[in-house]
Amino acid sequence: MSDIQKIFDGFCAKYHCFDSELSKKFERTLRLEQSQFHLTASGIVIRDDSVLLIFHRYIKEWFQPGGHIDDGELPHMAAQREVLEETGWHTALLGDDIPLDIDIHLIPENPIKAEPEHWHIDCAFLLNPISQSTPTDPEVSKWFGFGEVTNQRIKRVLNFVAKN
Repeated sequence: MSDIQKIFDGFCAKYHCFDSELSKKFERTLRLEQSQFHLTASGIVIRDDSVLLIFHRYIKEWFQPGGHIDDGELPHMAAQREVLEETGWHTALLGDDIPLDIDIHLIPENPIKAEPEHWHIDCAFLLNPISQSTPTDPEVSKWFGFGEVTNQRIKRVLNFVAKN
């Protein structure tokens, strides 16, 4: 069983989920050639009643910080690394190493990076901000009040966190 499959199975087992649409999308994505999808990790960084978002320099929208998981890297560690690189925030993992949310989405072609259109299987982790330093790969970042968030996935995660 692949690492991606283990992560997905752990997520479904922990949250007793059976989202048939997500499961179908996951299965379809795994049938693609490896170059057509990437496993990514992101951090849902919450402080009081706000969440840390970055303005994605290519897609031009506000998202949670995140990026590709390096070979041999654990997904939750990748989420923490990406948050640190993009925002300078050192974080602590809240909970365990099972993603809080998994989302599968299409990334448009990026001629600047010479990347074709591809899919991301993103594992989101809940993170607590500890301290801030200078980011090494800075993105524009900002704390948003929960009510200010417009991204549907982030709203879904924040609603889940509020209920649990």
